Amino acid sequence: MNEVDVYTVGESTQLSGWLSARNGNYSFSYHDKATEALSLTMPTRRESYPQAHLHPIFQMNLPEGALREAIERMTAKQYGSDDLTLLTILGRNQIGRAAYAPPGQALAPSGDHELSLQQILGNQNAQLFGSLLQRYAKSSGVAGVQPKVLIEVKGHLTLPVEHYIIKSWGDDYPHLACNEFVCMSIARDAGLEVPLFYLSDNAKLLLSRRFDISEQHEPLGFEDFCVLQAKGTRQKYDSTLEACTHTIRQYVSPSLVTTALYDFYKLTLLNIRLRNGDAHLKNSGVTYKNLQGLALGEVPAMERRLAPIFDVVSTVPYLPNDTMALSLTGTKRWPKAKVLHRFGLNHCQLSKQQLEQAAEEVDFAINQNLPLLESLSQQHAGFAAIAERMHALFIQKPA
Repeated sequence: MNEVDVYTVGESTQLSGWLSARNGNYSFSYHDKATEALSLTMPTRRESYPQAHLHPIFQMNLPEGALREAIERMTAKQYGSDDLTLLTILGRNQIGRAAYAPPGQALAPSGDHELSLQQILGNQNAQLFGSLLQRYAKSSGVAGVQPKVLIEVKGHLTLPVEHYIIKSWGDDYPHLACNEFVCMSIARDAGLEVPLFYLSDNAKLLLSRRFDISEQHEPLGFEDFCVLQAKGTRQKYDSTLEACTHTIRQYVSPSLVTTALYDFYKLTLLNIRLRNGDAHLKNSGVTYKNLQGLALGEVPAMERRLAPIFDVVSTVPYLPNDTMALSLTGTKRWPKAKVLHRFGLNHCQLSKQQLEQAAEEVDFAINQNLPLLESLSQQHAGFAAIAERMHALFIQKPA
């Protein structure tokens, strides 16, 4: 496929324009009646946006790893396996507001919601994720190497459907669901905004409510830091924490920047304490309701927030020599306290009192969840060795 129709969905759905591929080059052109931008990095304009590679906003949700392999097994023979074809197969089932259809065709409806949250959490079948992957892979436009799918589940009685990301793990990362459940619990108790999340009864799956769906069940715009820094998915480790603070100042609404920088500093401290070596550009982003009227040189009026925290894990228990995902002061080595403090003071523009407050909040959250770590290690024997390593890391503080 060498051309797709690109839509934005939400309170209203409109044809934004056309994405085409010719001789290895890509181009996006807005429809002359498009009233809102597709991305903070691509204001509406008459000229097209040509690139030598797929634009970051379109790369953002392309599945990776096991999910992409599953989709290609089901569709490559009939449809092909290029990126544009994959986007049309995923259709409107994407994180954020972009949706795709073959030229001249209407958007396909979203997936089914025959399962309930309780059915998934209480299911004891160890092969459940495999069947979910088979069933929902073609409606799961979500990036990440960790196996995951997007799913809509039935709410209680007459409540609307709820939208979740369901994650599993490969053999290289045993019991990663328990690991992430503990780390996300720490992030929540440290005062960071996180989506609602659950661990299945057999600890095989982690379910996380999608934060790109509003309380009114309308899609929100979401752009990760790869998009906002004009980088492709493969470049998700090719940046710095300092650059991320510039991204926040550039794209978060001015009235929310101070809070966003404080939260980003606290998240950085948390990732260091938890030894999360996978806190790359795709694990931070900005959300907004729409980009109505955003044209070249204009600042969007719609409020833009630092997205809730997601995908927080402790990687060093699996990879003892793992480093930070993004560099700080030119290195990816885990920083000493004085380096972290300078980052907070100079780049996050925080006071010493705020640095101390962030440290206290992280300390409190870690101590609050050490009993949870111990409880899960006792309930799930295979997690015990990983939990022991996590505990040893968590109680250390930057020197």
